[in-house]
Amino acid sequence: MSNDIFGYLWPPLNAEGLRNLNDYTKLQKIGIAKIKKEELYNFPNELIPTSDCYAFLISDRPHYPNASYLIDYLDYAPEADIGFPVEGKARLNILLDVLSDIFSITNAQKMLVELTECSQIETIKKIKLCEIYDVIHKDFELYQGPPDTLYEITG
Repeated sequence: MSNDIFGYLWPPLNAEGLRNLNDYTKLQKIGIAKIKKEELYNFPNELIPTSDCYAFLISDRPHYPNASYLIDYLDYAPEADIGFPVEGKARLNILLDVLSDIFSITNAQKMLVELTECSQIETIKKIKLCEIYDVIHKDFELYQGPPDTLYEITG
């Protein structure tokens, strides 16, 4: 099982947005890495921008390939030492906080982000930034894990 968080920001970041994002990522315990847009695995072709964009991968920690703990939505035993809160909802909130922060500090108009268990997108949803917590929490509750959904988030 590979819990994946891939996405991109639109429009392309200006110098200030890129600087803000780079400064922000250095302060995070989780990994936020720039990737090539060709690495947006299983994104529908019509949703991959033809011009430049800031594509990213979010992971449990820097230089790590996936988000096993961030989006598995399991509750672990209180004594578990996983480097995150043991409650699945609390870990999901960490991710949603980061996504909201990234959207805001870069002045993005749109963010597409996939939250999947095995890089397979089953659903595409368009939501507003103000709905991110409500909609994504409901989806995780419904599926009791990553909802295999690509979210198109606008301001």
